[in-house]
Amino acid sequence: MKHSCLAALAAVLAACSSANHGSAGNPSPSATNPVAFPLFEGADVLSAREWHNTVSARPGFADRALLAEGSGTYDGHDVVAGTQALMPVLESWLGGLATNPPAGYHIAVTGNGVEAVRTHTRELGIDFAVFEDAEQGKRHGVAVLVVDPETLDEKVGPMLGLIGRFKHVPRMLRDPLDAQAEKQTGFSISEATNPDTPIGAAIAALDELRDFGGRGIVLIDAVKQ
Repeated sequence: MKHSCLAALAAVLAACSSANHGSAGNPSPSATNPVAFPLFEGADVLSAREWHNTVSARPGFADRALLAEGSGTYDGHDVVAGTQALMPVLESWLGGLATNPPAGYHIAVTGNGVEAVRTHTRELGIDFAVFEDAEQGKRHGVAVLVVDPETLDEKVGPMLGLIGRFKHVPRMLRDPLDAQAEKQTGFSISEATNPDTPIGAAIAALDELRDFGGRGIVLIDAVKQ
């Protein structure tokens, strides 16, 4: 069951890799980090964008900590940065942030549930943590993801011939795949294709990170309006 779910997700990961948020290659001189949260030291900002999204359904576990206030309209940003640091170093950095969050922040979700999700995302080359603080009196969530595009390519490579079809699958067939994916990984395939979710933002950064030739850090923040 687990492997069939990851195989279905892998096909979608590959499909999403073509939907990046900005120009690929070297960091843009104008790209800066608009999120008040520190990146890994020395990381180059590759792209940054604002987003605006209305959430009408309950998100999956991987996104609930970020969109913790439920249905409604959220504004935020996502930032893609590149680094030559190896994945164990980035995972250690992320763990350090979780243990000692930046001033004003605290870790938004802990426990067996999130650790189970992280176990599955690490298999795909993604690790993450979600933090929160207050921004002008409103809850401000920040998801921090570290991404190893080489591992992602290794996992999804055999499935490249199946890309690009999920969004065109009839809903009656799509919903069971979503339910199976969420049960096994904590997030649905639909969320993985949405660049305004933490998992989707990491996946959508793949092309940029491939061209950069290193590992990635993705920040995505959200404030309910």
